[in-house]
Amino acid sequence: MAFLHGKGTEVFIDAVDFSTYFNNVDSTSMADVSESTTFGKNSKTYITGNKDGTISVSGFFDATADATLQPLLGGSVFVLTVGFDGLDATDQCVFGKGNITNYGQSSPVGEIVATAIDMQSTSGLFNGSVLENATYTSTTNGTARDNTLATGNGGAGFLIVSAKSGTSPTLDAKITHSADNVTYADLVTFTQATNTTAEVKTVAEGTTVNRYLKAVFTIGGSTPSFSAIVGFGRNN
Repeated sequence: MAFLHGKGTEVFIDAVDFSTYFNNVDSTSMADVSESTTFGKNSKTYITGNKDGTISVSGFFDATADATLQPLLGGSVFVLTVGFDGLDATDQCVFGKGNITNYGQSSPVGEIVATAIDMQSTSGLFNGSVLENATYTSTTNGTARDNTLATGNGGAGFLIVSAKSGTSPTLDAKITHSADNVTYADLVTFTQATNTTAEVKTVAEGTTVNRYLKAVFTIGGSTPSFSAIVGFGRNN
């Protein structure tokens, strides 16, 4: 058993690394249950319903960070990605898209001004792992990641492009899957990136996700460069 120290946690909001502003993350996944008890039973019975999830992040107030966070309150859906041991390849992570429901600051005398946000996910939270995290300048395939077995209930993939350069650069990223690590088929195809961006794309429940996953990057443009992170979470 290997425990993790919290100092390695990384937090991305959309395509921006906010790790240096925060010092605590709470992630909660949940599922509704409805009582199905009928006459004659001695104990209550339940059936599961919809899954849900929230992430709460807190830390220190900064005017630059505030300029990004404030518009998200009551604004559009954004992507939140948390790596509890960082976001390097094979690291475990939790991610999803959602809305800020609470955004507050606290200024106690004699202490650092604090800030906190609560994110309500839409379409649930996903627990998974990072497939690749690197800077890409030419078309390439990532490393095959072995889950040891297939799963049968879909999931979701995420893409973060935190930096780009070049003349008219383009990045077409996708996640492929394979039963034998020989023949691969497309599983998730992300929207073409021409700038910094973040995206979560779901794979429908009931879809088989094969044992092996591999990220594929197709790069275009003149002297292109993209810093990209790709990951996937299975609905087991």
